[in-house]
Amino acid sequence: MLAVTLCLGTLIYVQHANSLIVDNDMQTAVKLSEIAARFDHEDGNLYRLLVDASANGRAADSDTRLADIRHRINQISADLAGQRDVLDPEDSYRATRAVAELGKYDDAVGVVSSMLEVDFTASVTMLRPFRSNADRVLAEVKAIAASGIADAHHHAEDAAWRTRWLVALVTVAVLVVAGLSYAWLALAAERGVQLREEIQRRSVAEQEALLLARTDALTGLINRREFGNALELAIDAATTAGSGLSIVLIDLDGFKDANDTHGHAAGDTVLMAVAHRLHSICGDHGIIARLGGDEFAILVPDEKDMNGGMALARQASSVLHQPLSWRSNMITVGASFGVSRFPEDGAAASELLHAADIAMYEAKRDSKGGVCLFSPSMEAARFERRRMEQELREGIALDQVKPFYQPIVRFSDGGLCGFEILARWQHPRLGLLTPDAFIRLADSTGQITAMTHSILRQACIDARHIPAHLRLALNISPTQFEEPGLAETLIAIILAEGVSPARFEIEITEDAVMDDIVAAERVLATFRNSGMTVALDDFGTGYSSLSNLRRLRFDKIKIDQSFVKSLTESVESEKLVDAIISLALSFGMKVTAEGIEDAAAAEMLLRKGCTQGQGYFFGKPASFGEVASLLSLPREVAA
Repeated sequence: MLAVTLCLGTLIYVQHANSLIVDNDMQTAVKLSEIAARFDHEDGNLYRLLVDASANGRAADSDTRLADIRHRINQISADLAGQRDVLDPEDSYRATRAVAELGKYDDAVGVVSSMLEVDFTASVTMLRPFRSNADRVLAEVKAIAASGIADAHHHAEDAAWRTRWLVALVTVAVLVVAGLSYAWLALAAERGVQLREEIQRRSVAEQEALLLARTDALTGLINRREFGNALELAIDAATTAGSGLSIVLIDLDGFKDANDTHGHAAGDTVLMAVAHRLHSICGDHGIIARLGGDEFAILVPDEKDMNGGMALARQASSVLHQPLSWRSNMITVGASFGVSRFPEDGAAASELLHAADIAMYEAKRDSKGGVCLFSPSMEAARFERRRMEQELREGIALDQVKPFYQPIVRFSDGGLCGFEILARWQHPRLGLLTPDAFIRLADSTGQITAMTHSILRQACIDARHIPAHLRLALNISPTQFEEPGLAETLIAIILAEGVSPARFEIEITEDAVMDDIVAAERVLATFRNSGMTVALDDFGTGYSSLSNLRRLRFDKIKIDQSFVKSLTESVESEKLVDAIISLALSFGMKVTAEGIEDAAAAEMLLRKGCTQGQGYFFGKPASFGEVASLLSLPREVAA
């Protein structure tokens, strides 16, 4: 009896100890797999950020995003270092080496992110060692995790052999004490089944962890790293076979608006629908990946006519524009496509992805929903745009962007009633530039606000020398109009320069105010309460409604120059001008006609009751020095 009891006690203790060992081994392996997956995810985010910076310059939030990613990678390094105490000496040494590599990786991030301001080929060359270091880190962590799993299997096998030996010993004891031995043997058998089930469960967890490291959990598509591996294999195969392949890079248009409007659940549904639609287009001919966020990629191998990538992109563009039903709503998103081809656009995976990225941004700039094939000229255009962006930033800081003034004349007596402030950039390399050359760049890069502030300050200084009865009209872009505190900031600049806000008139377009009438009403009221007047610019080209015009109480309507220039030749333009003048006068607003270039148009507008005119017929935009000379003449002559 005592022997049976000792044997069974030993059996239970050994099995329990083995279970703890196997459990600890598998927990360590799972933690290391999770660390690998986290690092893979953050590395993908970092690579996307660096490629975006190389392709389109640093965004306003690039430094913040980079700092967040580096913080999370440092946390991953700390978590990996914390696992070393539970590893065997060899794996602990490998973990120490991986932590050291992560430290080098963190240093390399700062170096690479500060050097991606060069051309396409050099950018790719700098990224290669950066990618190799990341691959080494991930390989080390995965190897340690695999070693932990192997140890768990080994310990489980040893436990099984020890169990068999002890069961045999207990069987002999059972012959002496049959009843008691039978009960203990049943317990041992049940424990053996539980141990096998636990091993199977750990094996499933291992497979799930490995799958998570290779795929996107939401869509089931492969992730960025796995797509890169597939692309490298495809390049090797195409090189051997002498064939070609294409990369189609896809960025969704309007996804953020849909996500913000309908919620993240709707956004997830959109991403899964996009993955399903891409599968329906590609079938087995292509490898689809979700690279991150709302960006997807397709690898189109073995092209016979080298047009397969473009044809697939056009087909996908048509399919992705189809509305998606979400509960009681219809969600519509589009996509911009960039296509690169091997071997024409690069011999390495990173080169092809970079080229497709540049083509995709070119398609997005031209028109959302476009499809664009990479060409080397895009790289040159991107470099020039980046150069102009930096030069504009410096030009604004050095006050190279200056206010020019175009006269506005009263039709009633021909007198000068004010000036419209127009930006001119005295570029040190390209000479004097008109707004067409830099306003869109300033708007898209977020420099429009700093430029407006600089021009307004210079205009305030000039206003001290301009007669007080002459108003200065300042244009506000739709992008600026959405900024919080816009009116308060501009009014503060004017007051700081010692000028009355009543000297200024704010000009805004229909697009700037019609999206959110309540917010527009509040902003315009702030301008009006300071003494400023408000003009609706380019009237007739947007979608204003009569109720909104009445509600927003504009002081002036400016007729778009496209109608004025064709006034003497087009009956339709004349009717539109008549309608606009009648509408404005019925609301008690002044009317300024823009783009007047000859006496015939000026005479027609005078007869129709237009109150003010502006255009080359009365005077071109001029610097303040030229305006000062103009103001030294009698007003009738100046007009």
